[in-house]
Amino acid sequence: MGYKGIDERYRSVDFIKGICILFIIITHHSWSKAEMSKYLFPFWIDMAVPLFMIISGFVYSESYKKHNITSFEEAYAISNVLNKVMRYTIPFTIVFGVEIVTLIIRYKVNSSASQMICYFLTGGFGPGSYYYPVMMQFIFFFPVIFFIIRRYRFNGLIICGSMNFVYELLHKAYGMNEECYRLLLFRYILVIAFGCYLSIKKNKYSKKVCVISMLAGITYIVLYRYLGYTPLLTIHWTGTSFWACLYIMPISIMILRNEKLKCKVVELLGKASYNIFLVQMVYYNDWGGVFSYDVFENRAIQLLINMIICLPSGILFYYIETLITKSAIHEVQIIISKITPKITK
Repeated sequence: MGYKGIDERYRSVDFIKGICILFIIITHHSWSKAEMSKYLFPFWIDMAVPLFMIISGFVYSESYKKHNITSFEEAYAISNVLNKVMRYTIPFTIVFGVEIVTLIIRYKVNSSASQMICYFLTGGFGPGSYYYPVMMQFIFFFPVIFFIIRRYRFNGLIICGSMNFVYELLHKAYGMNEECYRLLLFRYILVIAFGCYLSIKKNKYSKKVCVISMLAGITYIVLYRYLGYTPLLTIHWTGTSFWACLYIMPISIMILRNEKLKCKVVELLGKASYNIFLVQMVYYNDWGGVFSYDVFENRAIQLLINMIICLPSGILFYYIETLITKSAIHEVQIIISKITPKITK
């Protein structure tokens, strides 16, 4: 979510993002654990955010290659970093402002300036509120992942997977609370690295490794979600931990390589996915009851109403916000060009 201007060759990426944002709206609907298991959510709906992370790794890697970024100096150039930060921060700030106004007017909540800053840095409110702080970390940590994969290829993927594993060990050993765990990028290192690996390796994949990865992920999901297995290592977000993501990683290869995945409507949802994501946060947190749950008893109608409100609102927000963000980035780039010498390759 959130990356704009993707190459025409990768329309399938926007298509996948469009499907995933539908999954996000579906998963944040009120489901019981029994219903989620019955409808096999662990194998498709729950994989939405891991797929977004794979795509983010893939797309950012493509951007690095396109702009011939070959050093940390270039990757961390002020103009490059600020551009990405603003693409995520401006739409989030707008939505956060709406959330704060809602807190004050509707819920009569008055918070101090320090509390407001804390709310902002932790992603605001509503389902998926961890996404903004995670993507801020992504911007600054991605160059490390990219250069590891670029230099070591498959061994780099193993290195990144080991980093993910160590993070799980540490959060288990030190009893990290769930709120802290969900806000840190490190639980997604493997899938981000895998997206980067897909970009660098293109069509050179080991079918044997893909099959082993898929079977391992399926085994973990079945054991945990259907047979009552309690993971020894993962405490929080176990259903979408990197063990479960081993299942979706090989599938992402087939999806990204499928050039037939084209539909303008779904692609538009993909382009506006970050904005739709932010809208659904506000909607589910503050207004879902007003427009859906308190009005209709039928679950299918409730979900349909959620879709009808979140999707068009998110698309409209995307068009309006894009104009604001592009203008702001243009002005900032002008200022930076005047005070910072350009890096020459």
